[in-house]
Amino acid sequence: MKKVLLVTFSDNADHQDISFGMFESIYMSASDNCDIWIMGINNPKVPVMDTPHTHLVDCPRRPGIEKKTFDVRELSKIIKWINSQNFDVIFFETLHVWNLAIMMFCHKNTVIFQMIHDLIPHKGDKQEKSVHLMNKAVCKLADYIVLCNEKYVSKVTEIYGVPQERVRFVDMWRRFPKYTEPRYSRRALFFGRMNPYKGVDNLLEIAKKCPEIQFDVVGRVDPQVQELVDELKKLPNVMMNNGYVTDEEMAKAFIKADWIVLPYNSATQSGVVIDGYRFGRPCIAFSVGAIAEQVCEGVSGYLIPEGNNAAFADKLRGAVCMSEGEYKKMSQNAYEYGVKKYSAGGAIGRFMKLIS
Repeated sequence: MKKVLLVTFSDNADHQDISFGMFESIYMSASDNCDIWIMGINNPKVPVMDTPHTHLVDCPRRPGIEKKTFDVRELSKIIKWINSQNFDVIFFETLHVWNLAIMMFCHKNTVIFQMIHDLIPHKGDKQEKSVHLMNKAVCKLADYIVLCNEKYVSKVTEIYGVPQERVRFVDMWRRFPKYTEPRYSRRALFFGRMNPYKGVDNLLEIAKKCPEIQFDVVGRVDPQVQELVDELKKLPNVMMNNGYVTDEEMAKAFIKADWIVLPYNSATQSGVVIDGYRFGRPCIAFSVGAIAEQVCEGVSGYLIPEGNNAAFADKLRGAVCMSEGEYKKMSQNAYEYGVKKYSAGGAIGRFMKLIS
């Protein structure tokens, strides 16, 4: 039996859900193949089962450099505890400076897996350089690099020099609630932090082309796109929520919508697509990055050629005019597709194969 530690030092609810969901799925299955443990931050945003294998710690909330990063005493306690447990595998789900210290000082016979969500940092993002440097560091220290899409597997070698035998791919997983019935609201939801690569410029043009459709735009605003957001706010068919969004508020936003829109300029994979599936909401997205791997055309959503805002608007107008019967079928298909491909419970086998 392998003794495995899942680690996420992320303060992001989505990333906590990924790690906690897999931990709980394996723990509750009482697997004979895996002795699973979880390490996360104190007071997480997402609840986690309180078990003898649940280890929450006081660590920096930011993945980069801050004052707490230099709390050597706390970091040393964590490393000492990890080494005392003699884990066969440590799986880091997110990037964090403290990952590097643990990789350097944990027992040498422990196999380290590091998942990278953004192999190619988004151009124009203020964290672009730091993400690249962090990727470079973990590629050097980890035994295996794990990606959530197949498209960029070869890029790990090309960009960071990691031999292909040290690169793995696995579809992402999340906790899935019960299916949520449609509301037939004819609303479109744009969800997530508004960065330059998220296509706020495209969203503005699409919303102008679809005055009859209500757009809910939910997420914090990067200062680089503030002018575009100000223009969006002026449109009568756009409702904005740019404050902190709780899990409950997030769920309400997805449930209220019929369609999730992702007019991104660039992307790797997207957690927003999976969130849509979790609530039975299909998506319309530009086919950028590896998003095409996440969308089953005509079943769980629609893919639009990159940058074609007119085609995006046309598809959205047609989608909201579906009959209730047509839309409910697509809603159910999106949920079932998501459960099969992305649910934590359904991913146990893939995860065990990955770490073997």
